[in-house]
Amino acid sequence: MLRFCKNCGLLVPHDAHSCPQCGAPVPPAACTAPQQGPAQPLYDTPDRDEDAAVTAMSQSATTAALILFAIPLVGLVLSVVWSFGGTRNPARQRLARAYLIRTVVVAVAFAVFLLVGALVLGAVLHAGLTYYYANPYFW
Repeated sequence: MLRFCKNCGLLVPHDAHSCPQCGAPVPPAACTAPQQGPAQPLYDTPDRDEDAAVTAMSQSATTAALILFAIPLVGLVLSVVWSFGGTRNPARQRLARAYLIRTVVVAVAFAVFLLVGALVLGAVLHAGLTYYYANPYFW
């Protein structure tokens, strides 16, 4: 490791005890740990233990849960209960949350479709009745 003389600023070799130019004593080199490269940034740090790796459910347990979810009212109740802590299996809890989110998305899409359909039907019926009642030559 190269050092600099504090008196004149000359670069002093590592094995010299004094500066070759001015003769000033050079302090011994401090032992330092080897420099490592910069630490890699952590892009995805889990905030909770729940985000840690979860062991997957077996194929039969997943199939049984999906069959239970297929029963209309039972599936909705089980998905709500399992989503909010009714099970100790984190894989089952995640499956229930995914099913619950899917159910909400499908229900909202169905409600929008039903509303648009009702508005279109109402507009068609209103236009048809207005035409027939307003046209004196129709009768």
